Amino acid sequence: MKKITVKPGPKIDDYKAYGTLYNLVNQFLDDATKFPEKLKGKTIWMINSTAIGGGVAEMLPSQMRIIRTLGIKIEWLVIEANDNAFFNLTKRIHNAIHGSGKPNFTEEDRKVYEKVNRQNLDKALEYIQDGDIVVIHDPQPMPLGRMIRKHKKVKLVWRCHIGLESENETTKGVWKFLSTYFDDYDHFVFSLPSYVPAELKEKTAIIPPAIDPLSHKNRMLWMSKCLGILQQSGVIREQLPMLYPNYKHQVRRVMPDGSFDSVNHDSELDIIFHPTVLQISRWDRLKGFKELMEAFILMKRENEKKTDKSSLEYRRIRHSRLALGGPDPAFVSDDPEGIEVLNELIEQYKSLSVDLQRSIALLLLPLDNPKENALIVNALQRCATIVVQNSIQEGFGLTATEAMWKKRPVLVSGAAGLRAQVQQDINGKINPDPANIAELAESLEEMLSNPLERDKWGFNGQVRVINKFTLFSQIKSWLSLLSSLD
Repeated sequence: MKKITVKPGPKIDDYKAYGTLYNLVNQFLDDATKFPEKLKGKTIWMINSTAIGGGVAEMLPSQMRIIRTLGIKIEWLVIEANDNAFFNLTKRIHNAIHGSGKPNFTEEDRKVYEKVNRQNLDKALEYIQDGDIVVIHDPQPMPLGRMIRKHKKVKLVWRCHIGLESENETTKGVWKFLSTYFDDYDHFVFSLPSYVPAELKEKTAIIPPAIDPLSHKNRMLWMSKCLGILQQSGVIREQLPMLYPNYKHQVRRVMPDGSFDSVNHDSELDIIFHPTVLQISRWDRLKGFKELMEAFILMKRENEKKTDKSSLEYRRIRHSRLALGGPDPAFVSDDPEGIEVLNELIEQYKSLSVDLQRSIALLLLPLDNPKENALIVNALQRCATIVVQNSIQEGFGLTATEAMWKKRPVLVSGAAGLRAQVQQDINGKINPDPANIAELAESLEEMLSNPLERDKWGFNGQVRVINKFTLFSQIKSWLSLLSSLD
């Protein structure tokens, strides 16, 4: 168990300086005046499984900085584990909540599950005091709540960031396994009402995830800064003069033989000169990378059947690029399947023709420096013609939220978390079945072929995020819940 230090970042006045956020921030400050007194003398402890990678680790620092400006104490703890069996198990639990995998969980699984949490208990008890509030995020540290409560008089909340709208044998199996811990918690938080198990509905709050508009991943990047980041990270070739030095750890690209090298080693990616389809996620089968690659290939092959090779429609698709980006799996300790999924995509890529390989890039984004990683993602999203999230299942999908904030048109699957954000033909497009390759290919071509519609979707997307999915609405909901716990 280690305590995470949250570095300084944007202040309340920095948000108010943006006209699009001014009224939102003022309303938040008016609503938040009652919370400091209600939470006086308490510390809120956020506990999860990693400080790097994933939506939880990205959201917490910004939330904590704003909450602290209100005079409320909040801290962040991360459990530590060196047991591969633990993370293999929690990945199975994660997949099962999404309805994927086998439903069988055993008492031997429970021993592995609780052993790692027990190993983190003593350190947790050094920090947490009677009267505090403990928020456990996702399945990995879930058993820790019961262990803490045996020693301290605290209020406990479990925040589940994942879910599935429907039930199957797998979801029933995993919720049965986790139900052992339900009675330990005073309240639960889910992203969507449809994710909540029936037995928890009476003591569950719905709090959708949200973005920080001024974080490094979402802050405004002028063209010179955006291109500079792409140069510093190795995505595009250097153009002198360069204002800042190159990042120590560069983005790498899969080569035709499956090895990794610099992005432009074998062929120029040139995404700033080509219509570009982008998806950035964890390397996870549920993210729909494989299906998206197949749809892009189908779109390209169908385009070659067109007879008028001089038409703009043909040339636009001919010159389009697909960039699939994800983190170096070595830096995401709670996702053991990452390298396996990445290798599957590499094998798929190796089988392609030279032309298709040059049109498709599998990018490994460094996580050595979280700030640099966030800026790379920001720059890539701002250069994309379309940002896609083709998830088979998606708890929410902040990658879509981020793109909408940046006025990038989005194409998403019909997964519940994405469908809750995107409004068909208003701020993007929804392709209901992420595994329907033909329909996905048609959606890609339609979006690439309609620049005026893309402009409209991008503008409306930002408005949607401002109204629904910024950190201020999220923090207000959290403080309202936490201050109400008796």
